[in-house]
Amino acid sequence: MAYAKAAKNNGAIPFMKSLIFAVLIWPSYTVYAFDDEHIDAHVHGLVEINLIAEANHIEVEITSPLMNLVGFEYAARTEAEKVAIHAMAAHFDGPHEWLQFNGSLCELTHRNIHYGEDEHDDHGHHDNQHAELEANYKFKCNSEGLDSVTVSLQEYFPAIDSIKLNWIVDTTSGTATLRHDDRQVYFKQ
Repeated sequence: MAYAKAAKNNGAIPFMKSLIFAVLIWPSYTVYAFDDEHIDAHVHGLVEINLIAEANHIEVEITSPLMNLVGFEYAARTEAEKVAIHAMAAHFDGPHEWLQFNGSLCELTHRNIHYGEDEHDDHGHHDNQHAELEANYKFKCNSEGLDSVTVSLQEYFPAIDSIKLNWIVDTTSGTATLRHDDRQVYFKQ
């Protein structure tokens, strides 16, 4: 069980402004991690999930190196690699298999999944290629209020060492790190 660090909004800034700020900040936060020499977010073993829940709507964004999911980061060449890509895509096409919202029954209303090569220049060279999965999901729920979320990606993809979950639920925000034995994050204490 993971306990999330939470910060309560004291009402000084309206929640929607906080939400807009988070949506604008999170893409740059999840895409870049600071290193002494350069900026690079591609960390094998790490999956980042951003979750925003307001009223009866939930949006989830996931970023992961393909190495975590299929064991390679280049265009599939062999039949076995093509099967691995197809199986991975099937898992992300149906997120209810590994993502459960506790306290609300939710229906998937939108999904956008991209996986492929991301070329970037680490030290002035163009020969470093990394492939990542980027997925965005939107859900509509039958009730307001999300008590917790269960993420069981590591059950399907054992190369995932940890999942960093950044979240905003109503007027509370926080972060949690899930390891193999930790799958659930509670938002209300």
